[in-house]
Amino acid sequence: MTRTIAASAALLALLFAAPAAPATDDLLSRMASVNTSLHTFSATLRAHVTMKSFPFLTADLVGDYYYKAPDKNKVSFTGGVPLIAQQFDKLYAHIESPAKWRDVYNVTTLADDGRTTRFKLVPLKHGNIEQIVATADDRSATVSSMRWDYDNGGYAEMLNHYAPVQGYLVVVSQNGHVEEPGYVADIASVIGDYKMNVSLPSNLFEAP
Repeated sequence: MTRTIAASAALLALLFAAPAAPATDDLLSRMASVNTSLHTFSATLRAHVTMKSFPFLTADLVGDYYYKAPDKNKVSFTGGVPLIAQQFDKLYAHIESPAKWRDVYNVTTLADDGRTTRFKLVPLKHGNIEQIVATADDRSATVSSMRWDYDNGGYAEMLNHYAPVQGYLVVVSQNGHVEEPGYVADIASVIGDYKMNVSLPSNLFEAP
């Protein structure tokens, strides 16, 4: 009797687990297909930063935000405190499009409650990022939040808010938090003045 119950339990577990991979693949495919006709954009990013560590100040940053498909991002801050701006330059450079996730990460599903799905992304090539936990909205197939865990023990997290702009679904505001050795800060940003499918030279995204 015990063997029968155990076998039945194992069979049920397999039956309920089986759809997980196809469901995950479907969501990733839908995420990759959002804004497929959006090849480039430029926008203005305005950020309010509150330092939680020395020098315990607040700063307002203004920058140009650029994107080029499939995986190039850059924020170039043109106004504000340079030392603070440099920290967030690095953060935006690490945002990968879901279309590229399987190319650069080992992707596993941590949880799916029917409304949101949490993914664990481990870089295939070792760098300063140990892992990323990304939360996706199942209905809109957009990344609602990301958390980067760094090999120095620090982390950064960002919550995205979307809206339709010129026929595309894009991030219009963000709230974030960064903790690294000697550096702790909160950030609230607004992204606007989008210009879609503009001409952007590839060398714009090269490191200085």
